Amino acid sequence: MSDLISLPASTLNEGRAAVARLDGLATHHRYRLASTGGYVMWRVFGDSNARPLVLVHGGHGNWMHWVRNIEPLTALRAVWVPDLPGYGDSDALPDGARFEDLMTATLDSLNALVGASTEIDLTAFSFGGVVAATLACRRPVGQLALVGSAGHGGKRRLQRELLNWKKIDVEDERRALFDANLKSFMLHDPATADSLALTVYEQACLKTRFRSKDVSLMDNLAALLKQANVDTLLLWGTHDVTADEPQRFSDRLHTDGVRHAFGMVENAGHWAQYEAADEVNRRLSGFFAKA
Repeated sequence: MSDLISLPASTLNEGRAAVARLDGLATHHRYRLASTGGYVMWRVFGDSNARPLVLVHGGHGNWMHWVRNIEPLTALRAVWVPDLPGYGDSDALPDGARFEDLMTATLDSLNALVGASTEIDLTAFSFGGVVAATLACRRPVGQLALVGSAGHGGKRRLQRELLNWKKIDVEDERRALFDANLKSFMLHDPATADSLALTVYEQACLKTRFRSKDVSLMDNLAALLKQANVDTLLLWGTHDVTADEPQRFSDRLHTDGVRHAFGMVENAGHWAQYEAADEVNRRLSGFFAKA
């Protein structure tokens, strides 16, 4: 902590207000799982009768990973955003739960709320890309857009290891570690690590109870996309530390006959849909408008 400046709770005031405003626009569905008795939280924005677009957050995340994208996307779809089981306002999975347990709970709650035969569209970030691609293999999905997806099996380019905030009991000091990790892992330009970004990152990390890293580092996304066989858009920030050469992954997909569009988001890090929200919103809107 010697080279970090403690950040008081007041640092988050503006961000907390923005999150509260957006959350106030949502219809909340707290779905009880018959298998475990636990609850999965879903938020719905926009016209609930419109075609569903499901936004899936990343690891150490929750619905707020899409805080700068939800409202623009409601112009096209009813936007459904879960807190995956073990994240955010959803209950933890039972001890020893694995990725398949998370998928079962997510799929059960989604199908119960929108209908198992209802075709949806999907957008996902990071670890959520593996979740969304798996969903696309198991239920009707029209279009799939992935931002900074995990599961590509390629090299990462981390500049430094994440700081372990779990061992820090002093809140202001712990927040300084969140700020440092946000700037080194999630965002490219430190100036974009504003009050809202830090609010989202801190709250998401504190409420994460499922370990996603092992799944994120797997090399299974290509096989899932081939099996799903849906219209797909893949986006990465040009400075995404989780993917050294995403173009190679796209080339691999083309070789395997996986139909998809590929793009890089200039001057953005891993959390591209936050750091370059206008550009990502434009690309997502253009992609989904084709349906």
